Amino acid sequence: MKGWSMFGFNKLFVSFLAAFLLWGSSSQSFAGYRDDRLVVWVNLDESPGRELINKMVKDFVESGRVDAECGVSWHEWGSVLYMKKRPPGITDELIRKVFIEKDRKSLQYLNRFLKSFRDADREIDEGLDGVIVYSKKNGPKMMNFVTGRKKIKTFEMRPGDASPSARDIEDAFCVLLPPVTRAP
Repeated sequence: MKGWSMFGFNKLFVSFLAAFLLWGSSSQSFAGYRDDRLVVWVNLDESPGRELINKMVKDFVESGRVDAECGVSWHEWGSVLYMKKRPPGITDELIRKVFIEKDRKSLQYLNRFLKSFRDADREIDEGLDGVIVYSKKNGPKMMNFVTGRKKIKTFEMRPGDASPSARDIEDAFCVLLPPVTRAP
């Protein structure tokens, strides 16, 4: 055992540790922490400006600025924003009942749906973290519902008929982005 010294053992240990850390950093969670958000976007605006708001959100998420400004990774194997291809159970009617009409039974249904959501294509089997909604009813605002909570959070925008600016939408999006509610 002349060639097996303490120095050789330390070298082997450091190599193993480095390989383990590199492997762990490539996964979605590490040491009990997740940074991937699974969120649904719903726009209840029925005016011609509806698509402009959707485009602002899409551009913000795809720009990379959302990573720095909101502290969320939206790259491959990162967070998912269901926007155009929404989960089938999350309809405008359900969202309207929950966010505009404040219907308690609909809120409970939405919560159960979010917790039990599965998407085999994206390997999601632990539910969704929440919903972000835009509405112009009684003035432009964005709202969210976080899975497992009982309250809706609202971010009021400038009143009147003026459409919110991209900066308004981006600020509201970051403030209302639901935290990760799924277990690591």
